[in-house]
Amino acid sequence: MSKLIDIYSLLPLSNNPGIVTLHHIEMDPSTCKNYQTDDIMADQLYATYFSPTVDKNLLNEAITFPMTAIHNYCKTGLVKGEVLVDLSMGATPFQLFNIYKCFKKVIILETNDGCVDDSDKWLNKDPGAYYWGHATKIAAKLEGKSDNGEGIEDDLRSRVEQVLRCNFNKENPTDPFILQKADCVISLYITGGRLIMIDTFDGVYFTVGEHKFNIANMNEKDLRQVMGDKGLSIDYLEVMDSKIPNDVAHYGQIFCVGAVKTKEVDAN
Repeated sequence: MSKLIDIYSLLPLSNNPGIVTLHHIEMDPSTCKNYQTDDIMADQLYATYFSPTVDKNLLNEAITFPMTAIHNYCKTGLVKGEVLVDLSMGATPFQLFNIYKCFKKVIILETNDGCVDDSDKWLNKDPGAYYWGHATKIAAKLEGKSDNGEGIEDDLRSRVEQVLRCNFNKENPTDPFILQKADCVISLYITGGRLIMIDTFDGVYFTVGEHKFNIANMNEKDLRQVMGDKGLSIDYLEVMDSKIPNDVAHYGQIFCVGAVKTKEVDAN
């Protein structure tokens, strides 16, 4: 469990506290595949979890719940800064639709080249980019608007500064681009920086095509312990029981947690 925050606590790229949003799934390399190191077929990932044609319960857990939870957290007034750094599984912009307006700039990190390419396609409005109109409708509804969220994607695109490939086996995960010099990733996350994480409790695996990818088997106690160990104080937690078939993804609950880094800790 110690890798949870070491891997995914990134940084705001200014002196102002910022946010990191992500869909995080920690892997056990001894069994199933690891999405950080093993390529995921992005088209199959989209078709299985994020397409508007997927099962209603699955779409609710994959898109609606994360968007709603992030929206609710933003309503607290705690979410603000200069730069938003997003690290999510797959080339998915929807988690940004209800949060990006709190920031002047957005940097998107992807863990494999295929996802970088797909994010670039979305950014450049290429014909082959994935459709997210169903997610913009959700964003508009959450904000109390009667339209379908027209303009949300273009507005977000205008704030995206970079899409970067990141590799956590490197001293600088975004080499050759330097986010900030540090001995390890945890030290990049400044005091006052804020973390938003979408993850699961009692996880076993999720599937993409014929492949299974491991999910961390943790509970709320584990989450609170590792957050505290890394100097993060939780100030928001929303949890929902899973209703999707176990042959697609097997976990007990999905959650959204918000936390602020209140102190520096020994990275070692």
